Amino acid sequence: MEESMNYWAEDTDIKVEESFDGIEVDENLVEAWGNASNDEHVDERLGGIALETMSPIESVSSYVKSKKKSKRYKARTKFFDRPIISFDTEYVLSKCGKYNRVLSYQFVTLHSGKVSKLVLYPDSTKKSGRLSMDYCFARVIEKAIEDGVLECWPTDIIVTAHFMKADLFNFNQAFEQVKTHIKGIRKTVASLGDAYELDLSKVMTRRIDKEPVKIKDKNRNYHTLHMSFFDTMLLAPASAQSLSAVGNIVGVPKLDIPKPYSIERMDEYLAGDKAGFEAYGLTDSLISALHFKASADLCKELGLKSVPYTIGGMAVKTFINSLDDPKSYRKLFGFEEKKREIWSKETGKVRTVTIEEPTQARKTMEWFASECYSGGRNEAFWSGVTPVDTWLDLDVPSCYGAITNGLREISYQDMYMSNKVEDFFGDKMALAWVEFEFPENTRFPSLVVRDKDSLIFPLRGQTHCTGHELEVAYNQGAKIKIKQGFIFPWKNDVRIFEKYMKWGREKRKSYEKGSFQERLVKEMLNSTYGKFSQNVKPKQTFSVEDGYSKPQPPSKLTNPFYASYTCGLARALLSEMLASVPDDKTVLSITTDGFLGNTSVEDLDLTGPICQRFRELFHRMEPNGGEILEVKHKAKQLICAKTRAQYTVTPMDGWEPVLAKGGIQVPKQVTDQNQYMVNLYKERTPEHKTDSSHLTSLRSMCTERKDMLMERKQSRLNLEFDMKREPINPRVIEVDGVPLVSFETKPFKNAFEMRYTRIRFDAWRKSGRCLKTMDDWYDWQERLSMYKANDKGEVRLKKDEKPDELMARLFVRFYSHEVSGITKKDITAKALSEWLVELGYDIKPSLVRGAGRTKLVEGTVPLTQSTLKLAKLLVGKFPQFDPVPLFNASDEEVMRQLENIS
Repeated sequence: MEESMNYWAEDTDIKVEESFDGIEVDENLVEAWGNASNDEHVDERLGGIALETMSPIESVSSYVKSKKKSKRYKARTKFFDRPIISFDTEYVLSKCGKYNRVLSYQFVTLHSGKVSKLVLYPDSTKKSGRLSMDYCFARVIEKAIEDGVLECWPTDIIVTAHFMKADLFNFNQAFEQVKTHIKGIRKTVASLGDAYELDLSKVMTRRIDKEPVKIKDKNRNYHTLHMSFFDTMLLAPASAQSLSAVGNIVGVPKLDIPKPYSIERMDEYLAGDKAGFEAYGLTDSLISALHFKASADLCKELGLKSVPYTIGGMAVKTFINSLDDPKSYRKLFGFEEKKREIWSKETGKVRTVTIEEPTQARKTMEWFASECYSGGRNEAFWSGVTPVDTWLDLDVPSCYGAITNGLREISYQDMYMSNKVEDFFGDKMALAWVEFEFPENTRFPSLVVRDKDSLIFPLRGQTHCTGHELEVAYNQGAKIKIKQGFIFPWKNDVRIFEKYMKWGREKRKSYEKGSFQERLVKEMLNSTYGKFSQNVKPKQTFSVEDGYSKPQPPSKLTNPFYASYTCGLARALLSEMLASVPDDKTVLSITTDGFLGNTSVEDLDLTGPICQRFRELFHRMEPNGGEILEVKHKAKQLICAKTRAQYTVTPMDGWEPVLAKGGIQVPKQVTDQNQYMVNLYKERTPEHKTDSSHLTSLRSMCTERKDMLMERKQSRLNLEFDMKREPINPRVIEVDGVPLVSFETKPFKNAFEMRYTRIRFDAWRKSGRCLKTMDDWYDWQERLSMYKANDKGEVRLKKDEKPDELMARLFVRFYSHEVSGITKKDITAKALSEWLVELGYDIKPSLVRGAGRTKLVEGTVPLTQSTLKLAKLLVGKFPQFDPVPLFNASDEEVMRQLENIS
């Protein structure tokens, strides 16, 4: 947390108390956020953010802004009265493939219910022929005045685009202009991570400090224009982030490009149908303008003074407004006011300022709390095709939103320690570092272990966790040793987020289901949790202005204690549900707040302490909310490839198919993405490549002045099991006549075993194999078992030795030691050697005779087709011989597979 701690004070409001002459204080302290709002923070699920900040000051932990420098431009036009100018550009890739050839700029001005439209064309197809930003906006405003949309030149405007990164850099020398305005406007960069798997960023700006834009009209008169930039994609619900989806929401469908034209050859569209081309681009701009107007109307209705830059920012603003004392909300999150003195060379005086920073009691335990914060539970318990059955996708409604109702103000200074497990049970802010061990037959252990890039749930290990998780593990019979444990009492029983969550639920009901407002409020409620977990684990993000990566700051609501409580209770809830799954039922996978299996809600015991705790929190905001588990999807047959990768083979009538693509990019022309993934899974080969093309990164665009291009890339397809659990019990199930291996899993004993297996599986896969057939299964098990045999050091493997060859060598030791039912009376050493040679094994009589002097090694031979066939031959030759002790598997598994060998 040390990196993120440097930013706590920057996220504060500064109050100048008084000034007087005094000793000199470092002038560097005279730079700060001032009264910056929380809107700068981007919703965590969308990616990171970077703020321009000064270097940390060793002597003082907070920064303040001088009175003189705090003077900022005061907008002449109220925010919600400002004209909206939305823009879009059309372009094609240049013949050299190194830059975009801009074809046109489309603008829509929206003000007081009136619309003005304008299309501008570049001077040439070269980069030097692009139009400048100031020229374009001058023409757009003049056109709006001519159309009667604007009465005069505005002083303040709002500029929007959907996925602004794609269009902003298509202006001439855009980077130089925009970078200047970022520095002079708001000193922040928004980012878009998950939606496009890259950092979107740039000018999501509203703070006008130093440099307004000066533009020249047709009469060569200069006008000062203050521009606020918004990327409307950051204001779109997660389920509707495409421009097409947004268009449907605001009632203006995005136009289709008619055949034979295509988005890749828009120059042909322009040449063949200029009117259609312009209508296409102008509609895109209109959708963005209407989207922002709808967002602005909602923000105004919610009582906000402006539109934040992200839905997460809207959530924070609305939450703060819902509190009884909004101005003191920071105290609820463990902050306190302190006074500092600074010296200003500009005024020649010392100033006394009031800042807010975390209390010492909170800071003392923050590292431990952040260690107890981990992500959601995401695992696959099955891999491959399922049998035909009724498979249900069960989901916990409003999981994280409901859990936030349990958060109360923490009495950090009253924290106490305990090493008694029972002290951590109940609805407490309880955090612990523990050592644990579950019973060997536990199907679903419930304590998470962080292993580099994975969260796993082994049978034993050490972890930092919450009291909720300890309660579930204890009830599963786990042995738990508290190495360090801290319990933080609640200061009172006032639920910080309850009023806000109730408001949100009622607000959603007041809108038509599926409407823009209803979906946006839902997204706001779901975004709240992400704000107080933002940067609990420090991250680096690229800063456009500085040209390098900088630490991402926490949000105003960031609190590792609340983040740990919320995520820990969610994991505990799902783990308690899993623990009640009947033994004859199968769970395929679990993802954050739901799981997929052939078990129904009625099969589960939802009366455990964690389920009851969640039920009480859920019903606080939804008194008539019903059961805490609901059916989201149904299917007759599925494929579970790995974590977050499930497809529907046979759907259930009346239900949408289950589909999670596991990070695979499906080609745009594919209409049935589910069937595409099913076919890809069953037809995959070790040489199979998949499209992993991506847009030019923000870093490259800024440091190398590149256009945003689609950078083509092919990667090896990976639909193999992720090995977070140990594969067992393989079987073959056909899909459309294609036999595919499927298998169950069990938890690894510890994190080392998981890492050991995954590293070797990745090496096996990259050597040209995939786990698709039973032959692949045996080959992988052979490779893994031979690795393990060699690691034990109990037997020295020969170069390129096969498992059945190893088995033959070890069998003669059983013969010489006269164990497992065979004795020297059954056959002579020479005869045994000759018989094994006939089978193809290089076993000399001297080796048989000397085997009695070597160590008897059991449990080393892997279960493969070759070893099982040799076992059959050995039993046929020596009926009294028991081959089971040779194998590295359970007695039941060996006998079951021996029965299947012909």
